[in-house]
Amino acid sequence: MNMSRVMKKNMEKALLALGLVGSLQIGTVSAQKSVQSEHPRSLLKQGTEMFQDKNYLGALHRLTEFRKQCKDASLSEEVDYMIVSSHFYRGDNKALVQLMDFLEEYPATYRRAEVSFLVASCHYDNGEWGKAVMWFEQTDASRFTVEQREDYDFRYAYALMKQKRSDDAYRLWSKLATGSKKYGTDALYYKAYIDFQAGRFAESTPAFERLQSNAKYREPSLFFLTQTAFNQENTKDAIKRGEDFLKYYPHSNYLPEVYRILGNSYFRQGNFSESIARYEQYIRLNANPFREDMLLLGCAYINLKRPEQAVEALKQATSYADVVGQEAFMQLGLARQQLNDVSGALLAFQAASKMEYNATIAERATYNYAVLLTRSSQTAFDQSVNVLQRFLQTYPGSAYAPQINEMLAATLLATKNFPAALAAIDAMPRPDAKILEAKQMILLQQGIQHYIDGDTDKAIRRFDQTVEMGNYSSSARRQAFFWRGESYYKLGNYATAMQNYQNFIFQAQPADENLPLAYYNLGYAFFKQHSYNQANVAFGKYLDNETNKISATYGDALNRIGDTHLFARNYIEASNYYTRAANQNTAGADYATFQQAFVQGLQRNYTQKISTLDGFMNKFPHSAYMDEALYEKSRALAMLQRETDAIPVLETLMERYSNTPSAQKAGVQLGQMYHNINNLPKAIAAYQRVAKEYPDTDEARTAIQSLESIYKEANDVNSYAQFVNSLGKEMQLSSSRQDTLTFQAAENVFMKGQKQLANDAFSRYLQNYPNGSYIADVHYYMGVIAEGKKDTKTALVHLEKAATLPNGRFTEQALSVVAEASYTAGHYDAAYGYYRRWQRIAADASSKQKTHLGLARSAWQLHKYQEVVEWASFMLVDAKTTPDIKMELLYLRGMAYLKLKEVDKGVADLRTAATDPRYIYGAEAQYQLANLFLSWKSYDKAIAQVNAFMEKGTPHAYWMARAIVVLADAYAGKGDHFSARQYLESLKDSYTGKEADIAEMIAARLSNMNQSK
Repeated sequence: MNMSRVMKKNMEKALLALGLVGSLQIGTVSAQKSVQSEHPRSLLKQGTEMFQDKNYLGALHRLTEFRKQCKDASLSEEVDYMIVSSHFYRGDNKALVQLMDFLEEYPATYRRAEVSFLVASCHYDNGEWGKAVMWFEQTDASRFTVEQREDYDFRYAYALMKQKRSDDAYRLWSKLATGSKKYGTDALYYKAYIDFQAGRFAESTPAFERLQSNAKYREPSLFFLTQTAFNQENTKDAIKRGEDFLKYYPHSNYLPEVYRILGNSYFRQGNFSESIARYEQYIRLNANPFREDMLLLGCAYINLKRPEQAVEALKQATSYADVVGQEAFMQLGLARQQLNDVSGALLAFQAASKMEYNATIAERATYNYAVLLTRSSQTAFDQSVNVLQRFLQTYPGSAYAPQINEMLAATLLATKNFPAALAAIDAMPRPDAKILEAKQMILLQQGIQHYIDGDTDKAIRRFDQTVEMGNYSSSARRQAFFWRGESYYKLGNYATAMQNYQNFIFQAQPADENLPLAYYNLGYAFFKQHSYNQANVAFGKYLDNETNKISATYGDALNRIGDTHLFARNYIEASNYYTRAANQNTAGADYATFQQAFVQGLQRNYTQKISTLDGFMNKFPHSAYMDEALYEKSRALAMLQRETDAIPVLETLMERYSNTPSAQKAGVQLGQMYHNINNLPKAIAAYQRVAKEYPDTDEARTAIQSLESIYKEANDVNSYAQFVNSLGKEMQLSSSRQDTLTFQAAENVFMKGQKQLANDAFSRYLQNYPNGSYIADVHYYMGVIAEGKKDTKTALVHLEKAATLPNGRFTEQALSVVAEASYTAGHYDAAYGYYRRWQRIAADASSKQKTHLGLARSAWQLHKYQEVVEWASFMLVDAKTTPDIKMELLYLRGMAYLKLKEVDKGVADLRTAATDPRYIYGAEAQYQLANLFLSWKSYDKAIAQVNAFMEKGTPHAYWMARAIVVLADAYAGKGDHFSARQYLESLKDSYTGKEADIAEMIAARLSNMNQSK
């Protein structure tokens, strides 16, 4: 270790401790008698004798009085010399001025040498070393006495040494050390010190050994001998001398340095326990310890498995960017590994690897960084592949290269940075079979991620590539068939989906986790194509392979098998499967129970059907099938000739579910029943309600025709005419009406694909029949045509009209488009209204699911948090809700719960969503949990959450970056600004996203840290 700084500091200490203080020896003061009465010659004689006897006070009295009385100018120079000299030796503060005045008055004085020496000595005594040296150099000491010459040489040497002119001082010290009795010991010490400082230990050591017998120099000599042994790397001798020093001089000013030497020496001997003990004493006595020694202390702590203390010591060594800081970061990484602080270790290794002061340290740090990054999976931005590649490029001949190559192959399989992994493989000149196996698996994984992200076309391309590679990885190829089937199913291409599912099933292993799901989805593919027998077989295979008998999909499969038997009119089997599904008590139990009742009706077991429906309505009061259940109950009652009992059921249906298709049918049925029991006023009222509330529907037309019969029967045709005219319709309602023929002709052109001709025909219809029966349908068709032309604005105008006009055939389809478009445009109020209307008339489960999702999303944007909870909860129990939608709903419901101050429920939902950060809402849930803990000042929980997030990894880098900012804030909150800075610096270097807010967050926090230093 470079000891130049240590030696310089200790030289300063030695010079201060042993420098001459004050002026030369002053003579004693004797009693004086009055001098006024003395003869001038007598005064001169006495004054001269006193000066020679060093009685400077007496000399001053006699000579000053003589100077007053004597008129002999020839004696003035010598007398004035003795006077100013006496002032000097007396320590008079004005001596320097008086000496300079003497030289000015007597410029040619023969006493110049003596006076120059005294002037130099004044500057010497004042510590003005440069001026002292200048006057010493102007002094001609050749005429000095031996004693004067020794005084001169000593002071001149010391001033030269203070001026760092060691070579010049050394010559004078050497002369005094061998020839001066007065200064020999002092000169020997200073000569030895200069030898020590110059590294001439062979010369300094014997001198210090001799000086140990001198009480004045025993302590510093032992100290310098200890340093000499240390500098010569003689750790055994350094330890012996250092321990002796502690024993003999327990209160010395040299103690901090001795403790430092001992700590360092014990470390070099591998005695880490003693090293730590001495270093801790060193730190106790020194508020600013050397960084090099903090590095060694940290390493000693690491060797004794005391990582927490190691971290604190090493932090002090990382304060500057140099080779010491680089090694300190390297060791800090090892210490944090001992603490199982993977994130902190990664940051430290990364910092050391980026420094270029020592290539060997950088190589070790990069290796450790790559290994830990790979093993821990804490790849915030999937840097593993890049780091491993960079290592091989930077250190191609490294001894670590074989291990790095193996890790690269394994990492390529595990990475979530699929583009980087594929680019790495494609850059390899001759990838072996193992690497190609990894490539095939990566293609599969990237396809799955595209599928999760909703980019189905890209997903299919990756699955195609996976299949085309062959059997480097038979598992990857097999799974690609399954996921390609999922993708085509999502696109509604059920025939192609079916083929892929069958390919997967043919190759699948019995333990393949996707095998049950493949059968399940294959069943649906057949079901969607109305191949009910094949669907029955596939769903049956699913039931055979599914181990979770209480899952929602298990109950759903039972229902679908029941449906296939129903379509085949195999009522007994259908009923059996519906019963099994109902007993599953899963999300599809309401449907199963309703279908049980429906089958019982087909079997003409109307009493049982009514009982089953009553049980259904009690058990599932909020079921989507409630309106149909009421309608079917009314039909069963009618079949039992219990029309008076059926009527209240129909009225309940009309009251509670007026916007459903069942209500339209119920209105007609209610009119017929009132007519059958000869209650004509109520029959008329029921039919009129259908005609008014559901115009332009088949039910409305049936109602009007039925009214015609009733009014004829009552012989009240005028009332009939008045009612029909009040509807704004022509009384002629037959299919031969002109507007009907015009509409049907235009629709026929549309169905033939002649879209422009159809659009023209529909436009003519609007002109000729502004209040026609098919206005809503016309606007729908024109909206579809405009959408096909990418004329979104025109399309929305027509579709909004189709959606708002009552009871068109395509009202639901129009609502679906305008609801989605309004939401996308940020018109959440309008979107919420459209979704609500769509939800009320949605005819099938798939449409209902879409409306519920739209309502949940719109409610969140409108801050209707209780409704978010309700709509999300409704969907989360639905077996057909896909995983990506479930993730979004869990996130929305969790955040809504938090807004509603139901914190436990909110955290529970966010935790569930966070289990799979492959989904964007899973990644955002991870961030929100960490940020929530941070807001509570639960810093350890926030840190643990982000670390868990990094271990899982995610393709959604933005939310990972936000989480790491939270991590830095959590460490800062704990007062660990060192770790906070390291995380921010690492994020700054590794994050490649372009979002401005991330860069602003990092910059603001780093700026605040710099200002608070």
